[in-house]
Amino acid sequence: MSKFALDLMNCFKKARVFLFSLLLVVLYTSCEKTEEQNSIGLFEKLSVERSGIEFSNNITENDSINYFSYLYLYMGGGVAIGDFNKDGLQDIYLTGNMVENKLYLNKGNLQFEDITHTAGVAADNRWVTGVTLGDANQDGWLDIYVSVSGKWVTRKNLLYINDAKVGAIPTFTESAEDYGLADTGNTTQAVFFDYDLDGDQDLYVANYPMTAPGQNMEKYLNYTNMGTPYDQSDRLYRNDGNGKFTDATQEANLVKYGLSLGISVGDFNQDGWPDLYVCNDFVTPDYFLINNKDGTFSDENLKLTNHTSYFSMGSDVADFNNDGLLDLLQVDMLPKSNSRIKENMATMDMDRFYDIVRNGLHHQYSTNTLQLNMGNDKDGLPRFGDVARMSGLSSTDWSWAALFADFDNDGYKDVYVTNGVRRDINNQDFFKVPKEEMDKLNDLQLTKKLPFEKIKNFAFKNNADYTFSDFGEQWGIDFEGFSNGVAYGDLDNDGDLDLVVNNLDDISIVYENKASDRKLNNFLRVKMNGPIDNAFGLGCKIWLEDGGETQFQELTLTRGFQSSVEPVLHFGIGKKNSIEKVRVLWQDGKEQVLNNVEANQLLAVDYNNAQTKGESQKEVRKKLFEDITDKVQLKFKHEENPFNDFAYQVLLPHKTSEYGPALAVADIDNNGLDDIYIGGAYGQAGKMYYQNADGIFVEILNEVWEADQKQEDVGATFFDANGDGLQDLYVVSGGNEAENESEYYQDRLYINEGQGKFRKDSTALPKINSSGSCVISGDFDNDGDLDLFVGGRLTPRNYPVAPRSYILRNESSASGPKFVDVTEEIAPGLAHVGMVTKAEWVDFDKDNYLDLMLVGEWMPISYFNNVQGKFVNETEKSGFSDTTGWWFGMISEDFDNDGDIDFVMGNLGQNYKYQATEKEPFSIYMRDFDRNDKNDIVLSYYESGTEYPVRGKGCSSEQIPVINYKFKDYKSFASASLADVYTTDELKESLQFKVKSFASIYLENMGDGKFKKWPLDNLAQTSSINAILADDFNNDGNIDIVVGGNLYGSEVETPRNDSSYGSFMVGNGKGSFSSKMPYESGLMVKGEVKAMEKLKLAGGHEGILVARNNDYLQLLKIL
Repeated sequence: MSKFALDLMNCFKKARVFLFSLLLVVLYTSCEKTEEQNSIGLFEKLSVERSGIEFSNNITENDSINYFSYLYLYMGGGVAIGDFNKDGLQDIYLTGNMVENKLYLNKGNLQFEDITHTAGVAADNRWVTGVTLGDANQDGWLDIYVSVSGKWVTRKNLLYINDAKVGAIPTFTESAEDYGLADTGNTTQAVFFDYDLDGDQDLYVANYPMTAPGQNMEKYLNYTNMGTPYDQSDRLYRNDGNGKFTDATQEANLVKYGLSLGISVGDFNQDGWPDLYVCNDFVTPDYFLINNKDGTFSDENLKLTNHTSYFSMGSDVADFNNDGLLDLLQVDMLPKSNSRIKENMATMDMDRFYDIVRNGLHHQYSTNTLQLNMGNDKDGLPRFGDVARMSGLSSTDWSWAALFADFDNDGYKDVYVTNGVRRDINNQDFFKVPKEEMDKLNDLQLTKKLPFEKIKNFAFKNNADYTFSDFGEQWGIDFEGFSNGVAYGDLDNDGDLDLVVNNLDDISIVYENKASDRKLNNFLRVKMNGPIDNAFGLGCKIWLEDGGETQFQELTLTRGFQSSVEPVLHFGIGKKNSIEKVRVLWQDGKEQVLNNVEANQLLAVDYNNAQTKGESQKEVRKKLFEDITDKVQLKFKHEENPFNDFAYQVLLPHKTSEYGPALAVADIDNNGLDDIYIGGAYGQAGKMYYQNADGIFVEILNEVWEADQKQEDVGATFFDANGDGLQDLYVVSGGNEAENESEYYQDRLYINEGQGKFRKDSTALPKINSSGSCVISGDFDNDGDLDLFVGGRLTPRNYPVAPRSYILRNESSASGPKFVDVTEEIAPGLAHVGMVTKAEWVDFDKDNYLDLMLVGEWMPISYFNNVQGKFVNETEKSGFSDTTGWWFGMISEDFDNDGDIDFVMGNLGQNYKYQATEKEPFSIYMRDFDRNDKNDIVLSYYESGTEYPVRGKGCSSEQIPVINYKFKDYKSFASASLADVYTTDELKESLQFKVKSFASIYLENMGDGKFKKWPLDNLAQTSSINAILADDFNNDGNIDIVVGGNLYGSEVETPRNDSSYGSFMVGNGKGSFSSKMPYESGLMVKGEVKAMEKLKLAGGHEGILVARNNDYLQLLKIL
């Protein structure tokens, strides 16, 4: 064959391959587009003509009914969805404040008929709020419990007992008085649940006592000490099973004062008994009521959560991450936009905030909280960490309801949030009007002068990685108005969840879900046919298990805000056509297992087919860590001294005086067991603990450490300073309590004289008066002794100016130890490198000289190459110049087994109020903006491409009073950019730093002095990482890491970083790590971890010692 023919044939082959590849791309793109198109307009808003539902919760303000005469005017009404006549179709009940309630009978095809008056459920002229469904008389029919509030007529709640007419128009008999449930406590919502497991449904009633603004903390404390009046408490009613309920509030230990808005029921600690979470408004703390299994409850909120919402409104409980544990979402009123935050959110008074904390009312912040269940602690109580900021759910404006539900049937629960308050009752400018002007107007006139703005509702798609994406607009359910109650149910029996929203001053909305019509995903719906006393199976638990994946739900009807959902459990199951195992657990312990259940059906589960569980051994995960702190008698508690850093710098992002304690571990007497030095805060002596042969730790040499108790210990290391083979101790002094260059910051060296004795050497160190952070030893000049790097953490009271750091050369001799400051001589660029937090000696280039790697706050990862004893800053050369962060942790190892040293770097994390991206960095500027000979600091962030100051007008003007003259009102400041407030020229002349990512990372060594950044997984980003250990903890041949963190000292308008309980991260030997939850590993470390060290224990064991600020030492044995 000729060359021409061969070439022509090859051309045809290449063309065919190209066309085939092109076809694949087209087909793939088409599939991708179809998936995307399927999610657009997932819901259709039904017209009134189509649905027949025209209910509108209209408020008619007048001289006696207005905001200033009744502060609870705009809480709105609720929604209840249930099949009231057992015709297989879910009906809708809507409540109104000044209009009658409405019951709509489902006629099929999403058409509804108003049967309110026939059914007898309109209510009278009472101010109705919430509604819930349940079976109050154990007859197998849904009854309606209606909450009543107000101050004009009776506040007695209503109970509509279903007259039980199969297939006919349902009718009801109002029976609250007869049943003992005509509660008068100013109710917002209630929930049916079986708290005593006697088989019938009891009732918890959430009340919101009327109170004057600003008195709630004082009233709460007074009632706590003196006793809460009966009419100021929520109520618990026990179902006696004979058509009567008994008030069991007092005997259940539930007489408590709170402004209750939301209730969630669930077995949070997995002991088989239902617990309660109650959301309370304003300063009154939420209740986390753990069922004691004896008819009483204990409020464990302070122990189980690290902080909560402040204006806690609606809530929902569900397993959003499919790990089998119940998580909790509660909504508050934090706006999403810069302008609404600054117009409507008051400055939090710092003294009041800490009064709230000191009086045991918890750390409360005005933000939504998504409490992730970390599993039970050693006492069997569940621990939670708020991940709302990282998840994307923290800021949804003035929100009322939060609902978990799988709207797109992909197997992960999404979130819907209702929004809007009829008038902006927190508008800062309105309440700055002079009193004499306000006094000229009556209450109605004042009310009508309040501004208002319609706010969109939110829908969030679950991304299955602890994050959610805002899909409200894409799904077509982002109604803009004033929405309160909302409920879900499959109104057309097509296998997806429809929504009903109750709006204030607007027609209620029915949204038809199109997921099933578009065959987006498959589903499985489960209906419980329960025992006689619990026909709907309330409290029943269901697990779907398939291919190593699990979904879990527990049936409760009261969800969101003032609303009740259908009594069916709905599971989206993605593309699965069947489920390997469906496990049903009834409240009395009976169990039922169904195998190979087909998808896309309503599965009826009958209690009569369940069997009593045997005594089979419960699966116990093998834990890797065990807390042995008490066993080894370690009882040291670091006690932080009170100090107000903000008195010196008003706009500090966080406290700078709480960086301790120092921690160092070494075998001080060469007996093969490690001993401990733990530092104290200002006014507290450090302690040294000797480990005896029995593994018990004993205090020694108290008099040595007592002499230096006036210094704050923030860093420490044991090393052999004088070459005698004994471990000496270097302690770094730090903090913010004293002025810059004070003797208070002088570091200390304690010489080990053998036999467990130490003495302080006051002549060995040069003058070091920088507020420090860390110290590391290494022989950088290869002369056979150990030199030191000492990191400067802070220029006291002048954050973020870089302090002095030091390289100390060891020039010890026979006459004694001596260290000389040679920083300027061998590393001039190192002296003021930044606010250093961690340092490591590492020989990167394998030239047998130790190089230096540093990280810090507002610092890039910094690399100093040791060129034969001289340090050259090669940060930029290594590709680190754009890595500025709040780096708090660092460790080096060959994590990917390629023969070179890699790093894991701990940053602030991605669950904090401060967020940063490449295009929209988070920044700080420092300059004397108002020319008063004192530096001012300004934090900034971006929104939609514009840079704004983080803080509002109130606190910004406290630092620079002229701001009040430049911006006469909150509205003008709210719209002002950073340059508008501080001017472009001033900002250009400022000291400034920009962070483009707060993610903690794995830093892969690519060779030739180059590195590649890989973010750690999302679970590792839930808080700051301050301390890291590396080892093969699970004995699989790969290096794993253990991390600890949190940042408690945030300014009071920023929720503290407190969601970490420590994390065990499994390494795969290729540079990737997978975070394990505390319940999986046994590693549960609550608190602000500042340091961790491995140590050798008696009996050949190893442990991890954890030092926490203002908390006890904790020792974990590695199993």
